Amino acid sequence: MLDIEQIRRDTPGCDEVIHFNNAGSSLPPAVVVDAMVDYLRTEAVTGGYEIAADRADGLAQIYDSTAQYLGCEPSEVAFVSSAGDAWWRAFASVTLEAGDRILISHAEYQANAFAFLQAAERGVEVQIVPNDADGLIDVEALGSMLDERVKLVSLTHVSMSNGAIQPAADVGRAVADHPAVFLLDSCQAAGQMPLDVDQLGCDFLAYTGRKWMRGPRGTGILYARSSVLDRLGPPTFLDGRSATWNDDNTYTLEPGAMRFEFGEQHFSGKIGLDVATRYMLDVGVDAIAARVGELSSRLRNNLGELPEVTICDEGGPRGGAVTFMVRGEALPASGQALRAQGLNLSVPGRSNAQYDLGHRGIEAVFRAAAHYFNTEAEVDKATELIAGL
Repeated sequence: MLDIEQIRRDTPGCDEVIHFNNAGSSLPPAVVVDAMVDYLRTEAVTGGYEIAADRADGLAQIYDSTAQYLGCEPSEVAFVSSAGDAWWRAFASVTLEAGDRILISHAEYQANAFAFLQAAERGVEVQIVPNDADGLIDVEALGSMLDERVKLVSLTHVSMSNGAIQPAADVGRAVADHPAVFLLDSCQAAGQMPLDVDQLGCDFLAYTGRKWMRGPRGTGILYARSSVLDRLGPPTFLDGRSATWNDDNTYTLEPGAMRFEFGEQHFSGKIGLDVATRYMLDVGVDAIAARVGELSSRLRNNLGELPEVTICDEGGPRGGAVTFMVRGEALPASGQALRAQGLNLSVPGRSNAQYDLGHRGIEAVFRAAAHYFNTEAEVDKATELIAGL
């Protein structure tokens, strides 16, 4: 049983707003903010390099806490500035030439899609694996599409536009005996469900700190499986943290995932994400997943009873985000009107998810995403406010 009252006391934002925009950027616990402010105040009087040296052990704790969450080695973890940053660093390390193939899903986010579009301009063949009847990637079809030209399989773990939890572990098993790299975007998964990279079978996994992890903006994580690194090219961008300059003509990459980091980092954010990760682990990831499932089901059921609301979710298993339209549309102005009444949610449009919303002929959806610190009363109040649009 979660102590929801204590968790809400730990979260000052709960006193100010009904925050159902956790799929965008969540409310951090006070301990996260306090740790970051303490670091910044100390940095202001000691100097940036000096505090980084003095607190080197504390700054390194993010690798241990993340490894505990993902079931990997700390050396397989890189701290970066966002999920997009993490994903692009992984993508850019996969050598792709004209005639190579990339297999993707309908769930891909726009930042990832730009990489595919640019690869296609270089002659790389990008193919969307069809969905099954539930709106999830068809793993059997994926298996039939794998051949020697497939160099990368990319999957977005949880869709940002319809809440579907993709069968990532099944994809991992399908790719396991194939030389293709499996890149998993867990931006909408991390923090709301357990993640075990060995069970998932991914070579790379990327996520942000600001969403369900309840960490600060400007932070992200890249997991890089140690056994895949020798099959990759060097990262596109390097500095003195990611490599060593040996002499005029040679350099040596840092071992493990460190090769994907830069020396200049969001240091207070690094502290904050570690605190957020440990807070999540202390609460219990399984308990968080159950709570998110309960609240999202309640919201989905509530909204489903409103005649003017159309639920736009797909998939069998669904994450914490509930997507819907009111009278056949979702307008940013309506989202702003709800915010004025104390309810935060978001209104992603087709430009965010062309392979999903665009292919379904949907211009935009409302996305309401409750986290474990939210309450049943907030779900019911949110339903009331949405019904008044």
